Amino acid sequence: MSNTPVPPHGQPSLHAVQVLGEGTSGSGVHVRSLSAGLVARGLRVTVCGPWSAEQGYGFTEAGARFAPLDGRTDAGSIASIRTASVGAGLVHAHGLWPGLLAALALRGRGVPLVVTWHTKREAEGPRGRVVRLMERRVARAASVVLGVSSDLVDRARDRGARDARLAAVAVPAPRPAPET
Repeated sequence: MSNTPVPPHGQPSLHAVQVLGEGTSGSGVHVRSLSAGLVARGLRVTVCGPWSAEQGYGFTEAGARFAPLDGRTDAGSIASIRTASVGAGLVHAHGLWPGLLAALALRGRGVPLVVTWHTKREAEGPRGRVVRLMERRVARAASVVLGVSSDLVDRARDRGARDARLAAVAVPAPRPAPET
């Protein structure tokens, strides 16, 4: 018999949406791990991201539904996230840009947003000001900002996060060296 909790008869299972960009810096491995764990516990999971992330990490093989982001326009990506998150109990974005897209998609919906900052964007001058504005928008929109390092947690707090916490994240195992 399975230990997987099943919702009472007639009640829909909880729905979680994961949003990611290109899946670099270990976020693709992290999202696959989270998705597989949530599915094993009886949740419906939808992963929103580029097709390259699905091809590289196989979220559907882990039991999640995959909703491709419209790579042609940011407005298309926002619409894709908005559609995928209908009825969701939680949206979890991985990275600054996916966090911004999710924040815009969820605006006015009341769905809790969790954002994990996997890396720090370094930029100076006008580009640095834009990055700081993006960080501030994401930090303030999120119910919780998770940082993979204490400097990212501090940065989220500095940008106005209501709740910023340190979080462990799966790191991809090194690939074996090719045999010679």
